[in-house]
Amino acid sequence: MTTLQATKFDERIFTPATGLMHRSPRTSWRTRVTTTFGATLCFFTLQADRVAAQDLNRLGHTVGSTNAPVEVIEFLDFGCSQCASFTAQSFGMVQREFINTGQVRWRSVPFVGGAFRHSAFAAEAAECAAEQGRYFAMHDSLLARQKQWGRVGKPAPVLLEIARSIGADTVQFNDCVRSERMRARVREHKAAALALRVYGTPTFFLQRERRVLGAIPTAQFRDILRAEVNGIGR
Repeated sequence: MTTLQATKFDERIFTPATGLMHRSPRTSWRTRVTTTFGATLCFFTLQADRVAAQDLNRLGHTVGSTNAPVEVIEFLDFGCSQCASFTAQSFGMVQREFINTGQVRWRSVPFVGGAFRHSAFAAEAAECAAEQGRYFAMHDSLLARQKQWGRVGKPAPVLLEIARSIGADTVQFNDCVRSERMRARVREHKAAALALRVYGTPTFFLQRERRVLGAIPTAQFRDILRAEVNGIGR
């Protein structure tokens, strides 16, 4: 059984002065700086708990060929502005050049980090949309419209309107949200994120071995995926 081994491995994060990820203040890493793919990267080392492949396979929502040579698992929080930036600026490239061409299978795992208002409601809404096969449409809309649902007193009407805008059956969606049956799945995602020491978003796992931290610029993320597809990063 494939596992994410409890051994040391590289973690990569693009680090301009402002930073490009939301990170918990609890995180403590030893770092060294180097240059890779023509950009400055910081490499981190930490211990990761063993997480069975079958556990990861239950998580999140996938797009791409099951035969793709590279798997990317993204942990994101719908309230995270850097997650929204990555989706808006870079995911289209990933979709066109790697997912649609059969090179990458993408697994999106939404979890609630606790730093963003109404993030839990958004995560449950995404799971309810997933029941109708509309997870990724809901995912994109939730990230694009963070300010609309994140800054209101009661997010339910906004989330329902977003569900309607992506073509979901609003009666079914509303019943799902009101039943609160997706809370267990949201908790499962958070437990997996904590087990993997995911303390910042977005966090990407490549081949369940290496992790890339932060909203990596598009050109740099392309280089990272090309290296992985070509076996250079393994």
